[in-house]
Amino acid sequence: MIYQLPEEKKALIFPLFKNRQPNTSALWCYFDGILPGKTFVDDINAPTKAICQLYMSWVYISDDADFVWIEETLREIIKHAWIQVVWTPERGSKFPLAELGTVIPRHEYTQRKPVEHKPRDVEIKPYDSELYEKVPWKEFHERVYGSKENFLKIAFGFYAIENGEISSESEAAFTARGYTELGIITDDDKQRKGFAFAVCVKTLEEVEKRGLKPIWACDVENLASMKLSEKLGFINPVKYNFIFFPQINESDNNIDKSCSQRSHQ
Repeated sequence: MIYQLPEEKKALIFPLFKNRQPNTSALWCYFDGILPGKTFVDDINAPTKAICQLYMSWVYISDDADFVWIEETLREIIKHAWIQVVWTPERGSKFPLAELGTVIPRHEYTQRKPVEHKPRDVEIKPYDSELYEKVPWKEFHERVYGSKENFLKIAFGFYAIENGEISSESEAAFTARGYTELGIITDDDKQRKGFAFAVCVKTLEEVEKRGLKPIWACDVENLASMKLSEKLGFINPVKYNFIFFPQINESDNNIDKSCSQRSHQ
């Protein structure tokens, strides 16, 4: 069976996620109430397996969840949302719902050496509400965070500015339990000009000041991101996969709707 876990019982699943997963700081943000999401379990009062679905699309599977239950649960989730499942190396090369999903090879970096290159001279300013309004890609942030206010509250980072226009943005997102995940967006016509590197260097300096450990993760096919990560000193990547599932728009739903009543048993 599959049940949606009431939010007030979320702490029951924490022991089920002992092993660190790629992109783990986003999962911890969900655990800590920073990012919204929901959890599906096999038992409301004593869960032994769980799948956490963050509303920004990432999905995490507990350590001991069996393959059959994973497939059953994912099949229900994708009736209502498109998702990207974090598939850890320990789970092997057999992928759930292979006929429906697309496997995306990824690299995650958590180790760094000192930066050897000097960034270009460019105006760099921290996030603020006024500059945010000039960002060409702000709709992306609002899709992930829900609103401008949430983005500015949860994330921190810097803009690289040329001639009064934002050329590139480096974001420290999903900050939790000593980690933060870096993101970078650069205007198409400003790429390969050093803006991304310069603004990322500044963000990494701020990350270090706050005593955080940075995470850099990207698709293997994103060669520009991989080259930038190496230029920033990231080394020894861990290979893993995202599994992308589109929403299949089915109306029937086998997830037990009596969870709210069961939570008081």
